[in-house]
Amino acid sequence: MLSIFKSKQRSAQDVADQAERILGGQCRKWDVDSYENTNPKDPKLKDLHAGTWKFGLPETWVRLDDAEKNKLRAIIEEMRKLESNKP
Repeated sequence: MLSIFKSKQRSAQDVADQAERILGGQCRKWDVDSYENTNPKDPKLKDLHAGTWKFGLPETWVRLDDAEKNKLRAIIEEMRKLESNKP
């Protein structure tokens, strides 16, 4: 019964892929809402996810200039590295 109240934790790769789709304007129907409601338990992923918010709401990322997009891509890449560094 309790399992229905627990959401499955998303991997760093999943969060990074979703952010990349949003940034590139290739997001799926619920990507923005899902990304906005992501609450990672992993402290490093949580910090990186929070760091993406300094670029504004995810739905505005497609309008960022190239320099800002590159900074956001660097954070997304750091998310992916978290996944590859897991034992």
